[in-house]
Amino acid sequence: MCAPSQPANRVLNRAFCRRQPARRATALLVCIFVMSITTIIVVSMIDTQTLQMKALRHTQDYERSLYLAGSAVHHAMAQLEEDPDLTPPFGIGPIEFPAGSGSTYEAQVIEDGDDLTITGSGTSGGITRYVQVTLTR
Repeated sequence: MCAPSQPANRVLNRAFCRRQPARRATALLVCIFVMSITTIIVVSMIDTQTLQMKALRHTQDYERSLYLAGSAVHHAMAQLEEDPDLTPPFGIGPIEFPAGSGSTYEAQVIEDGDDLTITGSGTSGGITRYVQVTLTR
């Protein structure tokens, strides 16, 4: 890159040629540093987003299982309303809802004197929640 020039400028030319590789090395180090910092920031952002998505999925499964447990109780009460001669104990399910989702609900109806106890359970994504209702006749 440094070409010989006029004899008068030869001394200046040598000093310039010696300085240029040092500038290139500095520029290379700065580029590597900037790329390293950028990589760290990007990896950190991806890790944070992955963690947030996992938390969101867990929250959705937690809430879905509660709604499914409530559906089980409502299903049992609808069967009791539809057929008043139905005598406990009896169970419903497990029923997959919606079909193909892997989320299920089931209910158990138990009679205790004048009281009916309906226990519904909902399972979604490995999380199971329960709802229990007591009805007095």
